[in-house]
Amino acid sequence: MKNFLSYLKPHRFLLIISFLFCFISVAFSLIIPIFIGKAIDEMIGPNQVDFANIYPILLWILIFLTLSAVFSYFYEWIAAKLTQSVVKKLRDDAFYHLEYSSIVFIDTHAHGDLVSRIVSDIEQISNGLLEGFKQLYKGVITILITLIFMFFVNYILAFVVILITPLSLFVASYISKRNHRFFTKQAKIQGEIGAYVLEMIENQKIVKGLTYENQAIAQFKQQNQELYQVGCDAQFSSSLTNPSTRFVNNLVYTAVGIIGMLLMLQNASFIPLLTIGGLSSFLTYANQYTKPFNEISGVVTELQTALSSLKRVQELLHVQKEVDDGNQMIHHPIETIHFDHIYFSYDPNRPLIHDFHFTVKKGQKIAIVGPTGCGKTTMINLLMRFYDVNHGGIFINNQNIIQIPKADLRKSFGMVLQDTWIFHGTVFENVAYGKTNATKEEVIEACKKVHAHSFISRLPKGYDTIISATSGLSTVEKQLLTIARMMLRQPEIIILDEATSNIDTRTEKKINDAFDQMMQGKTIFVIAHQLSTIQSADQILVMKDGNIIEKGTHQQLLKQNGFYKKLYLSQFEHQELI
Repeated sequence: MKNFLSYLKPHRFLLIISFLFCFISVAFSLIIPIFIGKAIDEMIGPNQVDFANIYPILLWILIFLTLSAVFSYFYEWIAAKLTQSVVKKLRDDAFYHLEYSSIVFIDTHAHGDLVSRIVSDIEQISNGLLEGFKQLYKGVITILITLIFMFFVNYILAFVVILITPLSLFVASYISKRNHRFFTKQAKIQGEIGAYVLEMIENQKIVKGLTYENQAIAQFKQQNQELYQVGCDAQFSSSLTNPSTRFVNNLVYTAVGIIGMLLMLQNASFIPLLTIGGLSSFLTYANQYTKPFNEISGVVTELQTALSSLKRVQELLHVQKEVDDGNQMIHHPIETIHFDHIYFSYDPNRPLIHDFHFTVKKGQKIAIVGPTGCGKTTMINLLMRFYDVNHGGIFINNQNIIQIPKADLRKSFGMVLQDTWIFHGTVFENVAYGKTNATKEEVIEACKKVHAHSFISRLPKGYDTIISATSGLSTVEKQLLTIARMMLRQPEIIILDEATSNIDTRTEKKINDAFDQMMQGKTIFVIAHQLSTIQSADQILVMKDGNIIEKGTHQQLLKQNGFYKKLYLSQFEHQELI
């Protein structure tokens, strides 16, 4: 909560103004019952209506009503503006922390849950904050000013009201604590359901391919049943708040009416005079005094949800930024990359990379092959410092990469992955994503090299056509755009993770020709699943269980009759060895 209050500090002036306007608005509205009581006293008895005194009273009532409405309007406007400003900053910070968090954090949290925190949870905070401004503060001010006016009208009745008040507070506090438990659990389950739905949507082809629909639905129903039960408990518990406090408030109103009538019948000198108009004013104040307790208890439900959501968002805000202790810029051009006896594991109890030792020279094409889970992709993660090695080191031009700022290090790499990424924007923006200062001519040239220009030209607005992951582009077309994106950057080190796996053979040959032109003098790492794509590699590293068990050229490895040959034969058992 302390961290959240820091978001209000830059808006201190607006806060003070809004509180002042709220105070004035409430004060003007609460002075009206005094005048109504006086008007009633001017009309007591037959033929005793004193219009000469009533007209000025009515005029003052109209003036105070108008002023109260004007100040209330400005208060509501400032509260809305203040809420949206705070929420905007909170959402910006949450996304900032997400973007600069480590890959470890992203990999260990359900993506749907992270989306839910930035979208749904912050929206709940917005609703809670707005209700807090509009109802909570206004309610507190109303209670305080009403107390002042009640003492002004009759201090004995005021003490009666105060004595009964703790009962209402106790009831609201008890129900509030119950609500908080339920709404915290509800927010947690909502995040889990969001993550599960996103997971199912992203992998719908696999779900359908394995005819897993019924099991997926059953699992969702189980989670949804948990949410239903918690939701029922939360809503029922919160629904008790208003009736409970209303019951106590009705007791207050009844007690004031009875005691007020008794006081009017007394003639003792120590009892302050109470007229019918005064009692009418006090009953109005008693109602005004108890009403905020009803409203506040109603807001409590919203605040409980907001606090639960705030807790989830603050967990995101407390995520440490990706560690980047490098302070030495990379030395260009990159001549060598040296893996010096590195060890690494995602889980301390399950070692993955063991004593990996290898040197790559400028212009070499290095292929990494092996069964799933052998550490192929991990080597690339370590090279780009998505993860840091446990022992040993990776050196570029004899410079340990932990000494290089991550942003500077990663600018030297270009990646094309098997899974394409197209964001909502124009074709030009998608291709130029890795080079923000790229000209249209450069983008077109890169697209021509990967044979993407022809299909782009057929789009409704060419390079200005808005596209997205679901815009109807084929898998091949999306992959061509990602390859063009990498070509545009012209990095010194290129990483290909089955970059042409989704492309037909004819187009693949053309792209490989373009790759050959672009890759001259560049260092290339290829993570290979299809061994037909790496036969021209200068070195092939065969990995198994985190170790290099074989290395050499394609022909050398075939002659060794080892693990590589078995992998190759499993893919080309009906073809002659090349």
